[in-house]
Amino acid sequence: MRKAIGVDIGGGSIRVSLFDETGKELKTEISPTPIHLDNESFLNILKDTIRPLAKEGIGIGVGSPGPLDNERGVLIASANMQGLKNLPIKESLKKEFSLPIWYENDANCAALGEAYFGSYKDTESQLILTLGTGVGGGFVNKGILYSGYLGNGIEIGHTTAVIGGALCGCGVLGCVESYFSTKGFFGRYLEKSGKSLVNAEEFFQLVRKEDPIAKEILHFGTLALAHAVRNAVHLLNPEAVVFVGGITKSYDLFGKLLESEIRSSIFPVLNDRLKIGVGASLSGTLGAASLVFSKEKM
Repeated sequence: MRKAIGVDIGGGSIRVSLFDETGKELKTEISPTPIHLDNESFLNILKDTIRPLAKEGIGIGVGSPGPLDNERGVLIASANMQGLKNLPIKESLKKEFSLPIWYENDANCAALGEAYFGSYKDTESQLILTLGTGVGGGFVNKGILYSGYLGNGIEIGHTTAVIGGALCGCGVLGCVESYFSTKGFFGRYLEKSGKSLVNAEEFFQLVRKEDPIAKEILHFGTLALAHAVRNAVHLLNPEAVVFVGGITKSYDLFGKLLESEIRSSIFPVLNDRLKIGVGASLSGTLGAASLVFSKEKM
């Protein structure tokens, strides 16, 4: 049975796992992301983390936040890893391990992993939204990932929810991410209450305790997200819309409104086949490894 290596690069750690074709995780290596980042030291740690598993895989899939260039295999920049710039991931790993290397935005990796191994793997096409610190998106049709120009497609979190609205981290006003994401919830709660929150769990606990400000923020954010999904459904016509990521742990607080708003606003004919729900929230490394299995099958 073929095996693939998946690499998930995050602001806190580098996680590398070996998987078989069923999605079973066989081995894992984890290294903390260096505090003082520069390209050379980061690449050394990345290669050291992969090395123990390298001989067992047919290829290496890598996922990271963007913006990136998936054709050249370069991480252009990262908001959470600010010491890195124009990081030549693909070239460095290919030279070190002599294996095929694939590199994509982490949301695209999550989408592909869900499409191959997740709760809606039996559907023809899947629009996957990652709900966490921000909002990411990916689209898979008949097992093939649509990544867009240089891997930066389906950025649903940076579609406009409110014209002239709240400032997003991307520098534009009114993005969906400004209203439905951990960062968005924090920002809107600070504006309305003057209080800073520590984590998403704290925000959702406020909702559960009937805090009126938190409830209002979640309600509006849910509507904003629903209409972003409506737009995407009309553009892509997926068979399934799948939500993954840390925020889905609190899906009971917003899922019913989210789904009903999507279904009541899309063309009625699309409801006949559209499936909406929470995915398996697979590991980032399995999503990255799915790049290898996908390319092998195409």
